[in-house]
Amino acid sequence: MDGARLNAMKAAEQAKPEPKEVNVTPQQTRQPAQSDPMAEAWASENAWFGNDSAMTYTAFDIHKTLVEKEGFDPKSKEYYDEVDSRIRVEFPHKFDKIEDNTTERAKPVQNVASAKRSASTGRKNKTVRLTPSQVAIAKRLGVPLEEYARQVNITEGV
Repeated sequence: MDGARLNAMKAAEQAKPEPKEVNVTPQQTRQPAQSDPMAEAWASENAWFGNDSAMTYTAFDIHKTLVEKEGFDPKSKEYYDEVDSRIRVEFPHKFDKIEDNTTERAKPVQNVASAKRSASTGRKNKTVRLTPSQVAIAKRLGVPLEEYARQVNITEGV
């Protein structure tokens, strides 16, 4: 068995093509693309570039659209401004932080009064307090919070 395996290995080794030497002339070598200082500055200002694959691939797609379809000059300031603008439209949640990336912006708080009725007043209490999940549902449905609270007040009163 071992002898058969050894013969098979020798035959396979002899069947391999020998590497050929190729002379490369200086004209055939590719020159590395010269880097664009504006592109490098833009990439250094956008830490997500190269680290967040979804945003990076989207930036490449935006680049292709701007250059091939809309005729932007990729070496102009307008081009980089447009890439920034469009990437912020595509990923607004990624830019919901203040520019220095140390503090998040405070999210607006919707104050809606409690749905509990007060026994001390003779009139109906028209205030409703929505839970965070009710606020999320209203936002997902696109219903103004005041209208949603009104409907909650009606259904809870039944």
